Amino acid sequence: MLTGAPIALSGQGRLPAAESVLGFRPGADYKLATYDQSVDYFKRVAAASKHVKLVEAGRTSQGRVMYFALVSSPDNLAKIDHYREIARRLAHPQGLTDADARKLSRDGKAFVHIDGGLHATEVAGPQHTLQLLYDLVSRGTDPDIKFILDNVVLFLWPTINPDGQQMVAEWYMQNVGTPYELSGLPRLYQDYVGHDNNRDGYMLNMVESRVLEHTWRQWEPQIIYVHHQSGPFPTRIWLPPFSEPVGTDAPFLMSREVNMIGMAIAKGLEERGQVGATHMGTAFDAWYPGYVDYAPNFKNIAAFWTETALFQYATPREYTIDDFPENMRSLRPQSLYSSPWPPGTWRLRDAVDYMETASLSVLEFAAKYKDSLLYNRYQAGRDQIALGGKKAPFAYVVPREQRDPVAAVELLRRMAFGGVRISELTEPATIGADTFPAGTWVIPTDQEFAAMAREVLDVQSYPDLRQYPGGPPERPYDAAGWSLPLQMGVRVVAAASPLPDDVRRKMKTIGALPESKVSPTAYDAALKKDAAPFDSVPGAGFDSDPASAAIAPAAGHVTGSGPVLILDPAQNNTFRAINRAWQQGATVQASAGASGAPIRYTIRGLDERAQQELVTTLSLQAERTLSAPGRAVRQPRIGLFQPWSGSMDEGWTRWVLEQYGFTFVTIHPEDFKPPLGEKIDVLILADDARIPIAAAANDGPGARAMSGRGGMVRPEYSYQLTASDLQGFEQFVRGGGTVVCLSNASTFAIQQLKLPVRNVIAGLRPEQFFLRGSIVSVTTDPAHPVMAGMPDKAAVFVDGSPVFETEDGFKGSVLARYQESGSPLLSGYLIGERYLHGKAAALDVQLDAGHVVLLGFRPEWRGQPFGTFRVLFNAALFSR
Repeated sequence: MLTGAPIALSGQGRLPAAESVLGFRPGADYKLATYDQSVDYFKRVAAASKHVKLVEAGRTSQGRVMYFALVSSPDNLAKIDHYREIARRLAHPQGLTDADARKLSRDGKAFVHIDGGLHATEVAGPQHTLQLLYDLVSRGTDPDIKFILDNVVLFLWPTINPDGQQMVAEWYMQNVGTPYELSGLPRLYQDYVGHDNNRDGYMLNMVESRVLEHTWRQWEPQIIYVHHQSGPFPTRIWLPPFSEPVGTDAPFLMSREVNMIGMAIAKGLEERGQVGATHMGTAFDAWYPGYVDYAPNFKNIAAFWTETALFQYATPREYTIDDFPENMRSLRPQSLYSSPWPPGTWRLRDAVDYMETASLSVLEFAAKYKDSLLYNRYQAGRDQIALGGKKAPFAYVVPREQRDPVAAVELLRRMAFGGVRISELTEPATIGADTFPAGTWVIPTDQEFAAMAREVLDVQSYPDLRQYPGGPPERPYDAAGWSLPLQMGVRVVAAASPLPDDVRRKMKTIGALPESKVSPTAYDAALKKDAAPFDSVPGAGFDSDPASAAIAPAAGHVTGSGPVLILDPAQNNTFRAINRAWQQGATVQASAGASGAPIRYTIRGLDERAQQELVTTLSLQAERTLSAPGRAVRQPRIGLFQPWSGSMDEGWTRWVLEQYGFTFVTIHPEDFKPPLGEKIDVLILADDARIPIAAAANDGPGARAMSGRGGMVRPEYSYQLTASDLQGFEQFVRGGGTVVCLSNASTFAIQQLKLPVRNVIAGLRPEQFFLRGSIVSVTTDPAHPVMAGMPDKAAVFVDGSPVFETEDGFKGSVLARYQESGSPLLSGYLIGERYLHGKAAALDVQLDAGHVVLLGFRPEWRGQPFGTFRVLFNAALFSR
């Protein structure tokens, strides 16, 4: 098969219709094609048609090959290298004149990425790509399709979540026609992240995200279109323009293009009599830049998504007017909902048809406006370069000296992999009021992808949008604040003045400037050897990009002498070292020096060579000493609760623990059967734990967890905790076990264990208190083992998280506390700061011999807050 470079699979043959291969028409009732079936069909079409070449992009978490098909005229495909050179040259405007760019735009072809989506339970997307491929190829001589194929190169991905399509289709087809037909998949439909696979656009933690980014940087498309399904009922498809607010640093020209494309889709739907399209509304804002289908806008690509109506899987649904919200029953045309959909039957095939029309409308738009699409890619990049000379920050300076030096490298390697150029000082230089030594990293903003740097490095201030004056806020669709320097605990200095020439002469760009000519390759993540053992991403990680690979921390260094290795928990890799040391039979202690001295971890039992290996491979700054008295830290038996309904926060927690070498077991509801203490010492409950309890009321959290997607739950996934299980859970804690509750999981522990703790914001109306998806400041207690390595003032990510007040009978410690006055908001959106004043953000609650650690924040949210990973790690080690 193909590995990056497009090569025809074989000679030409008879073009097969999808139903002749699948055995059913794409979108048929009660039928779903798996990814294996989709790939088989794509291969057959590529083998039979001169209009298609299949390309291998990389592999998924489960090892499946990710493919995309290049669909265009045979002449365009024969010259694909030439057109890719044009696309890449326009994406990187340095040295181009406007006249040069216009000529290249006329000579080039529009590159358009369309895929079958990535949220695997939104099942129509991968079914529609089968039909779209056939219709484009079989109608290649029709004037309207020929016009598209002559002017556009389509990058058609069957799906960008192959594992999810395979799992969901197999699950549904296993259950269709049974009482469990509509039951939910009992696991995440993408390893670790599930629905959050669309929230990894700048962190690139997941291999699938890196496959996409790697491909986009090699080909540089002008449009990226990702299909989704959750349109606001009863509309049939939601289209851009986005809801308010939108990203403050999104290039204006790209926003206008996206809006035009949304309207072009609506026009195409109306022309075909497909009613029910809507725009804007209040659901789908574009404030958060982490969506894989929005982040490319910050790199001057018109990227967007649409939301087509969905019932469940491939099961049809009949709607009556009584199913509609009361304010939608009049079917009155509205400005942005011009043709209301009347009630009736909605089938998977309807969604497939709407998606195909949307995709064809995008291709038609790209063909008609090819020259301006290509030129606008250049112009947007040109304007970003110019903006960097007029608008602060003019650069971002990242010193090598950090509390955790590797965290800065983690940040910069991700940015470089995404195409942001990073420089390094070759000698000391003064920038603003500070003088920085040689080796300091600098991100100048006079570059074409600077909007992405601004968007993730600056502080966010979410606008105060209300449903009505003085009323509840318009809830952000996703996060309100995500500033990476705050989350990752990295000192970044914004240059308020233009960089002087003498400073620029001391800056050397890391890696080469982008070249127009490249030989595309598949992203190979499955290297047997970790290319960069100091960072959190295994295998090839970010090292497939030369600029990313060149960003590395200072070499590991150890001072002193003696058999005891001392490690600072401020360095996240300390915990990797601890877990590796245990594997080698070493012992670990937590030691504190004189009164007020910070806690350090010490490792005994490793010879000097083994110590040096840890320090070198993990880029640790360490000490040796003869002895260091302290508290023994035994390797705990860790359990991580995983509900059968799937938990994204559990998945992210699992990912973070795995990357840092923790061993643990998965605890499902039935594993609560006592005695829990025979299995584990520490139980971690993720934010969305959803522990099912047999006695839960119909509208309680337990009942919701078991309801799945509205169908009956298969018996093997239906266990609910009994009174005996809950009693055993309490005995586990009182007998010396530790329970670590991340954010909202604290509610379960407080209620079930009757802890003398109250969540002071429970029951408050949103207009009284609102704090979701934001970063706040807390004061920590670094002398407590759970907060070891944390700064006195720390930034934590909160998302509807509890705020604690202790009550009579409380025994334990306050681990983190909000300030007594003023606003703790660092980035995002906060209403009602007074409810936080003096309250606890984290507690260690002692319950007889055990501990319940309540964290009123999300220390591992989406694998982003490297600055609080150590809180999770410390808590996991905090056992008897």
